[in-house]
Amino acid sequence: MQIPKTSVAEEPLVQIIDEEPLLRDRALHTSIVQLDDLIGGFRPAHVALFDSDCSYASNLLHLLCIRAIEGFDEEVVWIDGGNTIDPYAISSICKRLRLDKREILSRVNVSRAFTAYQLVTLIDEKLEEQVKASSPSTVIVSSITELFLDKDMRWMESHQLLRRCLEDISRVTKEHETISILTNNVHQQARPGPKLGALLYDYADLVVQVRTRRDGLLFRLPRADKEIVFLPVPWNQLTLDEFRGDQDGKDGCYIPLGT
Repeated sequence: MQIPKTSVAEEPLVQIIDEEPLLRDRALHTSIVQLDDLIGGFRPAHVALFDSDCSYASNLLHLLCIRAIEGFDEEVVWIDGGNTIDPYAISSICKRLRLDKREILSRVNVSRAFTAYQLVTLIDEKLEEQVKASSPSTVIVSSITELFLDKDMRWMESHQLLRRCLEDISRVTKEHETISILTNNVHQQARPGPKLGALLYDYADLVVQVRTRRDGLLFRLPRADKEIVFLPVPWNQLTLDEFRGDQDGKDGCYIPLGT
């Protein structure tokens, strides 16, 4: 008997393979209650972007740097693209958290770039080498767009070099399961063009927008459509939330606006 032909093509069998679990499945928190409730923590093998119009995102980097060292007992690699890192700010937060500032500072591996080409070299040629050498929990790249806004650089060159940096950061983040945090804030308060900004969003797994408002700072997760308005308090003012007591018995820490 002849088997009739069918017009329906046979679908290939597809073997579904579950993704391998992370070797270090954990989260980095700021210890600021409102922000942690909104963001839910920064995760390994993920790139997070602070898209900010003010310096508060840079202040948060100092706090997250300290929390990473204290919480995970591992080092932090910080690539500074805008002369952002401030050892005095780290010391002040350490004092507030009753931590040894010398111990914390000794575990921050800082590399500064003063030109876009230096930044590319630090990321493209040195980042993975440093990550392999120090096994950090967290990689921070501050003011990543600032040096690419040099008026002497052609736009196309800036775009290509920034893409190259972001590709390297994303690859190293995934392969070494680092918690990677970027900021685009620049001292001149100049905003990167829409195409450079779109590049940052394309390579970020988590985007946190920070916008200045009259009643405080707007923190927004555009992909989750969630937001809060947060009002930082001065250094000499404490809040009850700071003494809520975490599971490890450590206090929280608020940091002020404009420090």
